[in-house]
Amino acid sequence: MKSFAKVLLVGAVAVMAIAISAAPSEAAKKKRMKAPAPGTYVGQLCSTKCTAANACSVMAWSAEKKWISAALRPVCLKPFCPAVC
Repeated sequence: MKSFAKVLLVGAVAVMAIAISAAPSEAAKKKRMKAPAPGTYVGQLCSTKCTAANACSVMAWSAEKKWISAALRPVCLKPFCPAVC
C-alpha cells in the first residue's frame, strides 16, 4: 500500500510540473496575438511569421474575439499573404 501511495505522489508531482511549465508558454501565446486595431471586422485576415520557405500561417479574427486559423486558406506564400498581425 505504501508503494501505491508513492506512485500516486510521484504522479501528482509530475502533473504539477507539467502544468507549471505550460503556463508561461500560454501567456506568451496570448501576448503575441493581440486584438486587431479599432475599425477592423470579423473575418479579417492576417499572417503570422513566415518559415524559411516563405510559407506563412493565415489567421482570421472570429466573432468570439479570438484569432483562429483561417479555414479556406490556412497557409500562404510570402508575396501573396495578407498583412502581418
